[in-house]
Amino acid sequence: MISAFNLEKTYYDDGVETQALRNITFEIKEGEFVAIMGPSGSGKSTLLHILSFMDRQSGGSYAFSGEDINDFSDADLAHIRNSEMGFVFQSFNLLSRSTVYENVEMPLLYNHSILRGKRKEMVERAVFAVGLPEKLYVEAGKLSGGQKQRVAIARALVNNPNVIFADEPTGNLDSHSGAQVMEILEQLNQSGHTIILVTHETYTAEFADRIIKLLDGEIDSDIRVERKRRTKEDFFK
Repeated sequence: MISAFNLEKTYYDDGVETQALRNITFEIKEGEFVAIMGPSGSGKSTLLHILSFMDRQSGGSYAFSGEDINDFSDADLAHIRNSEMGFVFQSFNLLSRSTVYENVEMPLLYNHSILRGKRKEMVERAVFAVGLPEKLYVEAGKLSGGQKQRVAIARALVNNPNVIFADEPTGNLDSHSGAQVMEILEQLNQSGHTIILVTHETYTAEFADRIIKLLDGEIDSDIRVERKRRTKEDFFK
């Protein structure tokens, strides 16, 4: 699904050159659960932005579903991003005064081929999948942090994307809520979704079956791990 070869990213600010990524080469197959780890400034967020079409690399190549992204316009990439990718962020990025239904429906509004009745079915299915059907018409601002992140996952899920990018999804949550979020991501992966998780938390990364560690903009290690079934109680150890 994803193939990166010698990816590089360089930023220029007032004549100062900063190389954020260098020599990044790896492949991610459909259905994998991959965690990207690294200390602050290691380049993990920059890499996520490139993989999710929010930014372009400065050098090297990146292919998504066998297609080189350099062959696509920004409009093409935006279309692919909306139809084939879902996003979960640390800060939730919900509209507080809009209902859960309205927040989850938002990605569907950009696809004019989906009729209103079908949108309703898709939204309800996504909200049910994260265990919040009773909150469907509650304003997002009235939810707890854990519930907000579950709504964010429902929004990421509503288009039935091939890949879900999760950027520090438990960073603003307590242990109990974090466990619920990670269990949902694990279930989504088991149902066939590719999950790419950026995290600085070792325990969270262990939900993945592969961990890529970055250091100073380069891959320090890329290892497969044996995923173990965890319980909510494990988060309190």
